[in-house]
Amino acid sequence: MSHMILGTGRYARKPYYVERFYVNLYSVEELCFLLVDKAEMLDQEIMQRDMVRWLDEECDVSDLAHALYALLNQKGSTAAYVGTILEYVSLYPSEVIARTEEIVRNGEGLSPHERHKAKADYLLKEKRYFAAMEVYQGLLAMLPDTESLLQAKILHNMGVACAGMFMFEQAAEWFMKSYEIDGRQESQMMYLASRRMNRSDKEYIDYIAEHPEYHDASLKVERLMERANGTFEGSDENRMLVTLQVFKEEGNGMFGNTAPYYNEIERLAAGLKEKYRAYTI
Repeated sequence: MSHMILGTGRYARKPYYVERFYVNLYSVEELCFLLVDKAEMLDQEIMQRDMVRWLDEECDVSDLAHALYALLNQKGSTAAYVGTILEYVSLYPSEVIARTEEIVRNGEGLSPHERHKAKADYLLKEKRYFAAMEVYQGLLAMLPDTESLLQAKILHNMGVACAGMFMFEQAAEWFMKSYEIDGRQESQMMYLASRRMNRSDKEYIDYIAEHPEYHDASLKVERLMERANGTFEGSDENRMLVTLQVFKEEGNGMFGNTAPYYNEIERLAAGLKEKYRAYTI
C-alpha cells in the first residue's frame, strides 16, 4: 500500500539555486531533502535572506519565513536554522531531525577539511565503510602537508573502515602510517590487532618476539581480543552455531545425514553476507 506525502506550501514558479551544491530547488520539501542529505557540509553559508524570501514569496510558507528572519536577525546558529525548517515541514521523523541538527552543530566552526572529514566520519559511524573510504581518500589527496595531525586521524579511520570490511592487511598498513605520524597508542594497538587477525598464532607470536617494543601493547591487545571473543560468544550468530553443532551431532545418530545442519549453515552465512553488503554500500 502506497503512502501519500502531503506537501507544505506550494511548488515554486521560480527555483532557488543553491550555488554551493549546484542544484535548483522548487519546493520546501526539496530543501529539506538537501539539508538532511548534505548535513555534514552545511555552515552559515546556507543561511541566506534570499532563501528566506524565496520560501515566503515562492513557496508560500510565511510562518516559516518569519521564524527564519528572526533567527537571522538574532544571529542564530546554523543548526537552529536547519532544525527550524525541518520541524516546520515535518517531512522526516523526529530522530532524523535531531540527528541532522547534531551533525550540523558538530560541524560549526570547522575548517573545510575538517568538515569534509566529518562527512566521512558520519559514513564510518553508519558502517558504510566503502563510501567512507572514498571520501577519506579524496580528502587525503587535497590535504596540504601542514595538516599532519588531521592526516593521521584520517589514516587511522581508514584503518577502521578496512577492518570493518575484514581487510586486515590493508587496515594494518593505514594504522601504522597513522602511528608513524602522531605516535598515538590507539593506532599502534589497532595495528597489532589487525596483524593478529590476519596471521596465525605462531606467526603473530614470532612477530612480537622480533619486535620487543610492541610487547606491552600486545598484552593490551590480547586482553581486548579476549573481551571481544566473550562478546561474540554471547551473540545470536554464535548461539545459533552452537545449537547447529549439537543438532548435527544428534542428527548423525538419529537420521544418518547432516543435510539440515548444512542448510542452516548456508542460511546463517547468507544473513552475515547480507549484513556485510549493507556495510559496504
